[in-house]
Amino acid sequence: MKVAIIGHLKHPIAKPFSGGLEAFTFDYVAALRDRGHDVTLFASGDSDHELGLSSVVDVATVRDSISRLGHIDHDWIEAVEDEAYGALMDRLAMEHFDVIHNHSLSPIPLRFASCQPCPVITTLHVPPLPRMTQEVRRRGAGSCGIFVNISQANAKSWSPELGQQRIIYNGVNENFWMQHQASKENRAIWFGRILADKGTHLAIEAAHEAGMPIDVVGPISDQVYFDNEVSPRLSSEDVYHGHQDHEVLSKLIGRASVSVVTPCWDEPFGLVVTESLASGTPVAGFRRGALPEIVRQSVGRLADPGDTEDLARCINECRALDGGVCRRYVQEKFGFDRMVVAYEELYSRIELPRPLMRHSSIDGATAA
Repeated sequence: MKVAIIGHLKHPIAKPFSGGLEAFTFDYVAALRDRGHDVTLFASGDSDHELGLSSVVDVATVRDSISRLGHIDHDWIEAVEDEAYGALMDRLAMEHFDVIHNHSLSPIPLRFASCQPCPVITTLHVPPLPRMTQEVRRRGAGSCGIFVNISQANAKSWSPELGQQRIIYNGVNENFWMQHQASKENRAIWFGRILADKGTHLAIEAAHEAGMPIDVVGPISDQVYFDNEVSPRLSSEDVYHGHQDHEVLSKLIGRASVSVVTPCWDEPFGLVVTESLASGTPVAGFRRGALPEIVRQSVGRLADPGDTEDLARCINECRALDGGVCRRYVQEKFGFDRMVVAYEELYSRIELPRPLMRHSSIDGATAA
């Protein structure tokens, strides 16, 4: 099939990835191309050109904002992205794709979904963002295309706005994350973008309460938070490794005894969980968002949100869990090929004449 993938514009779709959505988009486009589909990725010009890239903006908007203004200006970013996505949707209306698959965080593709000559699918990687929900209410969900959600928890949060959503869990490239199966060391690991919503400081506290040093890996998204809450908590045995590519990261995860996941908001999914499990590393995390759907007793433990003492207990209990069980669990439930096949099946099922598709729901779609 000829597939248009709309990426988000805040960060480049390129290694080293700024976060999970960039990694997901990169792997998904690569997988579709490997399976013989004709895929064009519409993203920022500093994304990876080997993905069949067509630039929407020259530079990712967060990077461009810092370069031009010296700081992240969300209003400026919003205005730039609205104009860029509007021009893209005009362009797509004149082109010939079998399906448009939207992974952006913008309301603009929803606004112009009904103007496209082919079906538009939006995967909801985020909770209900105000501008997106306003667009759905203004247009009506049926005029905004077809919606896929990445967890039951996130679908529930969107259910007041959307009558029907199909659930397709995010897949993890298990073959990549399984390649480094090192001997376990008495260390914990936390990885991801470093900002208050991710609770990095709570992971450090819980690891120390469990008597374990911790490796922290990831880009600093909030320097003030890092300087005030993260850096002062790091002991001489802890290591902040900075922003690493996935090769280095997979080795660090593979050697850790436990991966600590500390969301301070309701994460829609949490690729850090499946990446850890695929590396053979059990997960100790907070019981919120999608984590209760992903983390079973055989592969991890969940603590009360924000409770570092309870999380320390989980960290200690995870030491006894089997890494082989973690890897097999991910293969069975969150394998990347399983996810790609589910999307291919969805693509094939919506090959209907456009006027009919507008007034029809997908047979068998999961009502959230």
